[in-house]
Amino acid sequence: MLVRELKQGRSLFVRLDHGADVVNQISELAVDEGIHSGAFSVLGSLTQAKIAFYDQESHEYKEIAVKETAELVSCTGNVSIREGRPFVHAHVVLADSCGKTRGGHLVHGKIFAAELFLIELLGEPMVREIDQRTGLYLWSG
Repeated sequence: MLVRELKQGRSLFVRLDHGADVVNQISELAVDEGIHSGAFSVLGSLTQAKIAFYDQESHEYKEIAVKETAELVSCTGNVSIREGRPFVHAHVVLADSCGKTRGGHLVHGKIFAAELFLIELLGEPMVREIDQRTGLYLWSG
């Protein structure tokens, strides 16, 4: 188990841009604001999305296209460092017009309207490195 205590820094409320990608917007914000570690939540709606499920046997993400509009019921994630840059890791639950939900790792989400709450975490940044056992970029010590 890897444990690191970080201190809370700034708390940012951000209206994300219509038509932009959720993951890219958060990444750009982290770079612009000098945020190396953080935790976030996003609410809103998307015009389309791509989510993924990690296949533990093949060590590959299986992508699922969401071509219809969807409510962004829940989107939580974190910011850490991967390959020297802020990296956004996000999971979502999306609801269609009938309230049916699906979820997974957020690869892409085109914003209709979205609000971000980002908490900056201060201290030694969390850094992701490839983990040979899982094939994932995980936090390293």
